Amino acid sequence: MEEKKPAPFRFRALDWHRGLAVLVMIECHALVLLDPALDHHPLRLWLNGINGLVAPSFIFAAGFSLAMVMARAAVDPAGRRERAFRSLVRICEVLLVANLLKWQLWPVQKDPSWWLRVDILSCIAYSLLVLWAFVFAGGNRPRAISAAMAVLGVLVFAASPWTETVTGGGPLRHFVNNRTASPFPFLPWAGYAFLGAALGGLMSIPGKGLALTVRGLFAMFALGTAVAWGGPVLSKIYPWDVWFLTNAGERIWRVAAIALVLVGVEQFGARKGFAMRNPATWVLEFYGTQSLSVFYFHIMLLCGWTFTIPFDGFLWIRTVGNLHHKCGWGAFWGVTLGIIATTGVLVRAWDVVDTRLPWKKKKKAKPKPAA
Repeated sequence: MEEKKPAPFRFRALDWHRGLAVLVMIECHALVLLDPALDHHPLRLWLNGINGLVAPSFIFAAGFSLAMVMARAAVDPAGRRERAFRSLVRICEVLLVANLLKWQLWPVQKDPSWWLRVDILSCIAYSLLVLWAFVFAGGNRPRAISAAMAVLGVLVFAASPWTETVTGGGPLRHFVNNRTASPFPFLPWAGYAFLGAALGGLMSIPGKGLALTVRGLFAMFALGTAVAWGGPVLSKIYPWDVWFLTNAGERIWRVAAIALVLVGVEQFGARKGFAMRNPATWVLEFYGTQSLSVFYFHIMLLCGWTFTIPFDGFLWIRTVGNLHHKCGWGAFWGVTLGIIATTGVLVRAWDVVDTRLPWKKKKKAKPKPAA
């Protein structure tokens, strides 16, 4: 009996999760506008706690999405190859944008070693390359893929504290800790992508995906809670410093809790029969599904654009750079909302070009021969 191909539908709760992460990320980066005198303001301290969930959610959603779409396509050999190629192109786009931002914002011309430092987009790209290889090799075995990704995620978090003291290793040292000023080294941040991939693989299982994913989220919540509250035990295993592992545990259970709430909201809306197409969900889905473009444009709006021009070298266009460290709360929220809105306009304009890029055009299906 031929196996049925799972229905091609989006997991809207994932889009909402990523959309929330993207919007909060813009607010987090916009804190550069805030007057330093407000650094210890209660609202700023509260925002710091919320902003700490942005990167884990962003990386988690990326791993979830890649594993889900590739595992779904694996039931059809032709669809599997096409999806694998499109996913690989997407990963290359992430890496391209990551290096473009390094060239525009980091002193890579003066010190080429800055190219090796791992920012969040580079971390996502490297993590997705590993995921891509595992998921492609796994083929139509979503349970095996999920098990492998879960084990790999746990191993990454367990090994990360042991690499905090590493200072040698040549170029690889940029991937194991932040002593080289890599903001998001592969260890431990890739662990969130692998945990996301473990759940994304489960989500691809026809008929059972949602139930298994919810169970997986509860397991992730329980594991994160155990790690967050296991300080005394972990201190015996990692006697010098367990900050990374403990911090990861605290973030893991919170990311899982947010995902569970959003899944519940989506299922409640589906069962009650209303379409859930309201302005709030539209905004979340728009920013969530265009996260790479949103990332680039909002960074450029905050920091300014650098262009190469003939003869004169570089052209620097400032945007809100003159407002850095000068805004009170009112101006901060006003400028932040303006950046969110302007980013949306730029993303919509770029989408017209993006869909016409040669590698984005979908191949026309060949007509089947008559019987």
